Amino acid sequence: MRSYQIIFILFMSLSITHAEDIKSNMAEVLLTAELHASQGNKEKEIDGIIKKLDTIGYSTVSANKNIQVHYYNKFQEKNVEMLSFFSMVNKEKLRPLLLSNPDFGAYAPFNFLVYKTLDTQSDNNTWYGHLDASTMLSIMGVQDENNKKLFTSMVYSLDSLVKTEMNPTLDKRFEHTKALPKQGLTKLVKKFEKTEDLETFVEDFIADHDGRFATHNFIIAGFIDFKFEYDDMDLDFDKYDAYWVSQLCHFKFSNAIFNRGIPEAGVFAPCSVYFYIPKGSNELHVGYASVDNWINALNFRDQRRIDYMKEIDAEVVAIFEEMGFIRQDNNGRNKEEKNIEVKVLKKELLKMQAELALLKKTKDVKTIPAVTLPENKKVNKKTFKTAKHVIGTSAPKLLSAYYAAQPQSLEDIKRKLEENGFTILSTSEPLVGHIVLSITNTQLQATNTFMAVLNMHIDSQNEIRVQNPSYLAEAYLQDKFSYGQFSKTLKSLQNVLGDLYEVTDAYETEKLSSFQFMMGMPYFDDMIEIAEGTDLSSKVMGKKAVKHVLYTLKLPNGSILVGHKLKKKTNTFLSKISSERNTNILPYQSLIHQGKVVILDPTYYLALTLPLLEMSDFMKIASVPGAIEKDIQRAYK
Repeated sequence: MRSYQIIFILFMSLSITHAEDIKSNMAEVLLTAELHASQGNKEKEIDGIIKKLDTIGYSTVSANKNIQVHYYNKFQEKNVEMLSFFSMVNKEKLRPLLLSNPDFGAYAPFNFLVYKTLDTQSDNNTWYGHLDASTMLSIMGVQDENNKKLFTSMVYSLDSLVKTEMNPTLDKRFEHTKALPKQGLTKLVKKFEKTEDLETFVEDFIADHDGRFATHNFIIAGFIDFKFEYDDMDLDFDKYDAYWVSQLCHFKFSNAIFNRGIPEAGVFAPCSVYFYIPKGSNELHVGYASVDNWINALNFRDQRRIDYMKEIDAEVVAIFEEMGFIRQDNNGRNKEEKNIEVKVLKKELLKMQAELALLKKTKDVKTIPAVTLPENKKVNKKTFKTAKHVIGTSAPKLLSAYYAAQPQSLEDIKRKLEENGFTILSTSEPLVGHIVLSITNTQLQATNTFMAVLNMHIDSQNEIRVQNPSYLAEAYLQDKFSYGQFSKTLKSLQNVLGDLYEVTDAYETEKLSSFQFMMGMPYFDDMIEIAEGTDLSSKVMGKKAVKHVLYTLKLPNGSILVGHKLKKKTNTFLSKISSERNTNILPYQSLIHQGKVVILDPTYYLALTLPLLEMSDFMKIASVPGAIEKDIQRAYK
C-alpha cells in the first residue's frame, strides 16, 4: 500500500474517532415533564376535571389538596399559594400492564401536580401536569414495546381531558441532560412462612409497615389494594396472591423541596411503593422509584439538598431491612447473599447468649403456676379525674365529645339498653378487643340526621365511652338545636351506665355549628355524594350487603341511615394516632335520601369527633378520608 493511502486511512480513522468523541460529549436533552398553565387560581376548574375522571376510566387513589396549608401550620412557611397532589389511576388499563410486569406499580398511581406560586412572585398562573410517560417508562426499565404503547396511550388520555377542559395558555418543559440512573427502581424482597390466612398476614404487615414509617415521620398519602379492586370488579388477577400500593411521603422532606423554590419537583411525589406476592410463593416483593431519579431528572445542583434527599432515601431502605427485606438488583438477584447466613448465625448466637444470661439470673427462682381467673370476675372500679356530667339547660363553654362511665359487662349493658328504650342496631369490633354498640331511640331518630344513631365503646376492664348527643346536635342540627333538647336520651343513658363523666376530648360549644378543622377544610354541609339511583336501598339490604353493612335504619322522613363495615386496614388509623379509646366514632355512616347517597366528608367528621387531633396526627392518617370513601362506595356497586 502506498504511503499516501496509509496516511489517508489514518486521517479518516482519527476523524471518525474525534466525531464520536464530540457526539459522546454532547449531552442529550431529554424531557422530564411538560407542565401547562392557565391564568389565575384555577382550583375550582381542577376540581371539575377530577369529577370527570370517570368519563375516561380514571379515578383518584387520593386527593391531597392544599398541602401549603399544612406546611404553614407545621413549619410557619408559605411560599406557594396552592399545592395539590392528585394520585391518578386507570384500573382497567393498568391490569394487563401489571400482569405483564409488576414494576408498573411504581407509577400506579402516578401524581398529577397542581401548583400556583404566591401572587408576589410575578407568576399569576396555575401550573398542572405530571412526569412524562417516557420518563416513567425509563425509570421502571420497561423494554416491551407493546407495553410502552399501552402505558403511553393510557397517560395521553388524561392529558387530552386536561387540555380540553383547561385550554392552557402556557407550557413549560422541564428537561434533563444527565442520564437517569441505570437502576431506576429500588427493589427488595422478604421471605415469610406460608400461611393459610394470607389476608390476616397482609393486614398485619401493613399495620406494622405503616407504624414503623410513622415513627420515622413518614405519612401514607394514599393506598390502593389492586388484588381487592380487581376481585371486586370480577376481573382476573390470579398472577398475584396479593398486590397493593402505598404512597409514601416525608412531610419535612417535601416541605424542604416543594415549599422552598422547587414546586415542580412535586411531579415525583408522593412516591408509589408497590408490594406483591407472586401466586403460590412465600416472597413479599417491594419496589419504588429511587430519589436518584429526582436528582438527575430535575438537574439538582445544591449538594446539601442532594445529600439530604439521599439521606431520606437511605432511611427508607433501612426501615425495610429492619423488617427483614433484602435488596435486589433490577434482575431480581439478591444483593449481599453471601452475608445472609452469617447474619442469621450472628442473630441466633445473640439469642442464645441472651437466653443463657436469663437462665443465670433465674436459676434460683421458683416457677409460680398461672392462676386462671373465673369468667365472672369482678370489674374494677375506675376513678375519674374529670367532672361528672350534670343534666341541665345551661350550655357549657366547652362541650365534651363523649361521656365516660364505669366499666360493665357487655351482657349487662345490652340488657339495660333495651330496658331503657334503646334499640341495639349492631355489635361490631372495628379494632381487635374494642367492641362498639350502635344504638338508637325514637328521640334520636326524629332528627332525621346522622345523629339518629349513637356509638358506645365497651371496654369492660377500663371504661365505657358513648357519643354525646348534644355535641353532635350542635354540629349537625345547628340553629335547629337548643341545649338541653336531648336531656331525655341522656337520662336514659345514665340509667344504663350510671354517672357520666366528661372527657378531655372537647370543643367550644358556640363554634361547633360552624366547625372547620382549618382554613380550606370542609364544613358540615360539604358532604360527598357516593351514588345515586332508584335501587340504592336494595344494595345495602340484600344478601351481599353483609360484607359491607352493619345496620340500616329507616328514619321518619323516609331516609335510610347505613352503618358501614370498613376494611380492617382502614380502621387501623385509630391505632396510628393512639385513639383506640375513641373507637366509638365508628362505624362510619352513609345516608340515602331522595335517590342519592351522601356521607360527611371524612376530613370534617374525623376532626369533629377527634377534637384533640393535631396537624401532625392528621398527616399520619392523610390517606384515610379517601380510603373511607372508597370502602363505602363498594357497598353501592
